[in-house]
Amino acid sequence: MSLAMLYKERKFWPLFWTMFLGAANDNVFKNALIILITYKNVSLFGLGAESLVAFAGGAFILPYVLFSATSGQISDHYDKAQVIKVTKFTELAFMVVGSIGFITESYGLLMLTLFLMGAQSSFFSPVKFSSLRTILKDDELTTGTALIGGGTFIAILIGTIIGGLAAAAPDATNVASLAILGFAILGIITARFQNKINDINEDVKIDYTFIKPTFKLLADSMKDKNSFRAMMGVSWFWFLGSFVLSVMPAIIKNVFFGSEMVASIFMATFTVGMGLGSWICSKLSGKRIEVGMVPIAAFGMSLAVFDLYYISTQWPMSVTGALMPPAEFFTQPMAIRAIIDLLLITIFGGNFYISQLTFMQHSAPLERLARTIAANNIWNAIFMVVAAVSIILLKKSGATALDNLAILGGVNLIYAAITYYFFHEEMWRFFFHMLTNVLYDIEVEGEENIPKDGKVVIAANHTSFVDWGVVMSLSPRPIRWVIDHRYYFIPGLKQFFMQGHLIPIATRKENPELLDKAYSKLDKTLQEERCVGFFPEGWITRDGKPRRYQPGIKKVVEQTNATVVPIVIKGLWGSFYSFSGKGVFKGIRWNLLKRRKVRVIVLSPIGPDEFCYKDLEDKMVSEYVKPLSS
Repeated sequence: MSLAMLYKERKFWPLFWTMFLGAANDNVFKNALIILITYKNVSLFGLGAESLVAFAGGAFILPYVLFSATSGQISDHYDKAQVIKVTKFTELAFMVVGSIGFITESYGLLMLTLFLMGAQSSFFSPVKFSSLRTILKDDELTTGTALIGGGTFIAILIGTIIGGLAAAAPDATNVASLAILGFAILGIITARFQNKINDINEDVKIDYTFIKPTFKLLADSMKDKNSFRAMMGVSWFWFLGSFVLSVMPAIIKNVFFGSEMVASIFMATFTVGMGLGSWICSKLSGKRIEVGMVPIAAFGMSLAVFDLYYISTQWPMSVTGALMPPAEFFTQPMAIRAIIDLLLITIFGGNFYISQLTFMQHSAPLERLARTIAANNIWNAIFMVVAAVSIILLKKSGATALDNLAILGGVNLIYAAITYYFFHEEMWRFFFHMLTNVLYDIEVEGEENIPKDGKVVIAANHTSFVDWGVVMSLSPRPIRWVIDHRYYFIPGLKQFFMQGHLIPIATRKENPELLDKAYSKLDKTLQEERCVGFFPEGWITRDGKPRRYQPGIKKVVEQTNATVVPIVIKGLWGSFYSFSGKGVFKGIRWNLLKRRKVRVIVLSPIGPDEFCYKDLEDKMVSEYVKPLSS
């Protein structure tokens, strides 16, 4: 993640800091209000303090359901920079109303302000994320999304702390009023630096009836399967986060016997973990839109939840029942482990959230991106409401907060399996990207020559058993490899190869039926505009020299009109996975202990009309025999 974008990139930093100040302001207001309600034991609308706090949460979330559809239409219709500026002036007007509410201690007015703030946020949110596709390049999108996502959680933490301090001040109402007005004014200043975002679509009609466009937007959101899957993933994250944040205070108090300050530390850990997870997601993704980490992150969250549950069951009972301050709590044998588990839940959560949020932005059509973000906001709100209702129903059924934690881990494990079903190809591509870059010092030349879409045949030379993993590690999308049938049907490996959609092939002499099936599957795969991988030599070299290329690739290109991308791998001959020396997988070699230098050259793509497999052989062999240092 390039932190320089936060102050150097004029196209990005005004949007980031405007978002940051707005998110902080929301939480200054909300937390100050909640603390004042709680400690002054405020009653309103016939509700006591505890119920009023829950009512406040609903008052802030409800506008996301009511207004998001119309706000998405507005953001797609008008220049987004102008929408940003209007929403910030609106925020200042609402904060003036909120200040009057604080000063006069009119909690009815403050509840109205909270609803208005939710409305303002529901109009700002679609602009916040839909602007990124216009102002950033594709290879900057993950970084930009991670900065916005991680920055939001840090802003929430800062706003929550400032709101708590303001509410605890001797002149709490005046301090809170100054804080919310100050943040609103700073937000207007940063918004004024925002350049025009010229993606106006005046064909989008704005429906101010609110309810009708909401149902239509939800129905439309289901039509694009890629963006809808990502929406469900992002919404599941908010379900999971809401659930954890709801049950943790009770576990900290009734199981861990931690004080309010201990609970605050755990909640701060949640927010810090989300920011850290966003940063890690950006680093692991690099310049890619990376959903391969989603199943791994989902599985990691469940493991951490289960370990937190185990710790909770092993926690010693308190003799006195007195709550422990932080200094005493962290002397307990498993206290550090418990907070690490929560940190891991949120780090994995950041990976899970940012990768799918980025994928959703990239998948949605640009002309309706703001409406896609708006639909996502509605689904997020629905899932959070479902989380709250689930906790209430579980409580009525007699489940404790600890039971809820175990149930959450189990349900999320099921969801991890669902994400694996949808993203298993991307997951294995991501896995091999990480593995090969740990094992080898890989230098890539011409990576931009691999098309990101369309029908593509990768043609690579074959010097070792890990050539395919190296190529997968640099490909922007999954590759379905053609594999010798003798390897494909090795007992225990077939199921693994099936997960990667590998295509077994044989010669016509060996198995004509299998060969015909392979060509049929290759044709179908490429007609779906996927990427397949070939080793034109047919077999791994036994002496380090290129073998004669087979004509099978010629038939595939003629049938499908696919583009061929030649890739030359240099440096793997002599490795543990090649037939050099004692042979493959025999003997410990230096490269197991030291990262072996590997060079990968991606040659210019060859169109179907220009393709000749003999010319392909000449090009690749010529490049391969050049010295590695050249």
